[in-house]
Amino acid sequence: MSTKEIGLPISLMGGTHNGTEIKDGKLQLKEVATDSSGKSVYASKGSWESSVISIGDKVTAFQRVVKTIVGIGSNVDYKIYTKSSTNNVDWSEYVEITYLDGKINSPVGLYARIKIELSSALAPALFTVDEFTDGKYNTDYVASSDGSLRLKRNVALSPTVSAHEDGFLYRSKVERNKLSKINGLTFQ
Repeated sequence: MSTKEIGLPISLMGGTHNGTEIKDGKLQLKEVATDSSGKSVYASKGSWESSVISIGDKVTAFQRVVKTIVGIGSNVDYKIYTKSSTNNVDWSEYVEITYLDGKINSPVGLYARIKIELSSALAPALFTVDEFTDGKYNTDYVASSDGSLRLKRNVALSPTVSAHEDGFLYRSKVERNKLSKINGLTFQ
């Protein structure tokens, strides 16, 4: 009886992506946004699970997973898992491979699946919500045209004036839901 090693190429195009994508033929975390400085922002974690891989013949052992990793930064981590089945119905649990030699730790079967999990450390990103320069939030009580959004601290009111025997009566109506409190009144 002879032993031969059979290599099964696995396409990353098929399978199920969850927070990952294929870009330039490589598996990566999915790009979810672009920050204000034009840098890409990626999902913090994701996974890819292969379709069912038919081994095609009874094998005596699963040997290893051969991987090519390009451009992994110090803040990206990956894990590779395999599971197997003899009938494509009952599956073993996912088991992590041995990274030193790529050894597969799943039991031997006629079918296999591979799962790759990617995770990344959080990196700072700059997002501009609004520049507050066009005054679109300006109201009687809010100012937003000088680069900041702020409450107006001094609100000038135009009261109605009526003359009385003891002087003048100044009246101005302030809606209760517009202000939370009045700290003071100043007449000029």
